[in-house]
Amino acid sequence: MRLKTSLVAAGLALLLPLAASAEMEGPHAGFHHGAGQFGFLKGVTLTDAQKTQIHALQKASWTAAKPTMKQLRALRKEISDKMAGTGAINESELASLQSQADTLREKLETARLHTAVQVRALLTSSQLAQAAQTHAQLESLHAQENAVMGHGTVEQ
Repeated sequence: MRLKTSLVAAGLALLLPLAASAEMEGPHAGFHHGAGQFGFLKGVTLTDAQKTQIHALQKASWTAAKPTMKQLRALRKEISDKMAGTGAINESELASLQSQADTLREKLETARLHTAVQVRALLTSSQLAQAAQTHAQLESLHAQENAVMGHGTVEQ
């Protein structure tokens, strides 16, 4: 019984990161103005031309990422099917599938970062100053919130 419990726990540990990554998928995942991967745009006033350019970058990034996301979904399904099945579980096979999924997620994150850098390059020096000011204000608010809530400080 302990082995079965351990295998279920291991399976859940494998599936949780996959489930979390599902939230990041979609044509606008991490690319909402002022949120996610483009969080640095909070407080920045964009021109219509910049908004159009950002949208084009997002669309190109999404199109390029689709095959990788399809592969990732297939791996998630394979892991899920194995965990939900009645057959024996091969942990080394699951570990290999998880490793493949990790590699695909890393590829997607690298692409998202590349797109964010391209978006940042569209900003003027005054927009970068806006972004820096908003970022500093948000950091200060987070520090105040942590102090009020008694969470202490996080060492970096």
